[in-house]
Amino acid sequence: MGLIEPAHINMKTGYRFYTQEQFHRIDRIHYLKSLGLQLKEIKNIMAAGQVDRLQYFLRKNLASRQKDMDNLKEQISDLKWYIEYFAYMDNLNPNSPPRVSRLEERFILKAPCDPREPFTDIELRLTKLRSLDEFKSLRYRRHYGFMIDFTDMMNQHFTPTAAYIFLKMKPDFESQYIDTLPEGLYLCFTARPRLDLWNSGEVREFFNTGEFTPVFAVANEYEDNLVEYTATPYEAQIYLRPKTGGN
Repeated sequence: MGLIEPAHINMKTGYRFYTQEQFHRIDRIHYLKSLGLQLKEIKNIMAAGQVDRLQYFLRKNLASRQKDMDNLKEQISDLKWYIEYFAYMDNLNPNSPPRVSRLEERFILKAPCDPREPFTDIELRLTKLRSLDEFKSLRYRRHYGFMIDFTDMMNQHFTPTAAYIFLKMKPDFESQYIDTLPEGLYLCFTARPRLDLWNSGEVREFFNTGEFTPVFAVANEYEDNLVEYTATPYEAQIYLRPKTGGN
């Protein structure tokens, strides 16, 4: 690349020879390479011979490395999240009674649906929604769910009113398709809603105690295989409001 020209080349062996005075330049090239600079950038710096040109490329390379680090941190976070996701799925016992859990605030992109339409159409609508320009900047978890009709659920029938996918963080803009699952108490139990399989009697018994009022219900998918999803287990979560008031 012409970064440094040999002082002498042996025409028989091709060996290149450098002078003592060139060692400083060679050392600087190696040092800049160790900082992650490309050879073409180093050539630009050396040709300019000015410190400010060196500083420009150092700052540029720092910004690039910082972005790489941020991306790596996000990948590590995602890996940990998916490990926890499948570990959580392993602990979903279909025979366990409903339990009350305090869940954190979560954000979703949701696509309203007609309960009478096929699941394939519902899923396609959510996919199309995600592809819109206004939502392309959002970061998603591969974690899907449905908003469901509570009354129908109590009558042992799964009726979705919207399909959604979880977001990694709260968006910095508002939309009718972005919603929040608030922090608070939820009644949680395992179900296979697409097969109408869950124990609605236990849920009814819980609310017969009169301590809580149901506000809304959702069902979050937990993949137990990578082939067939109709019988996939879900965790149903019913947002609770204490009848005596409070959060």
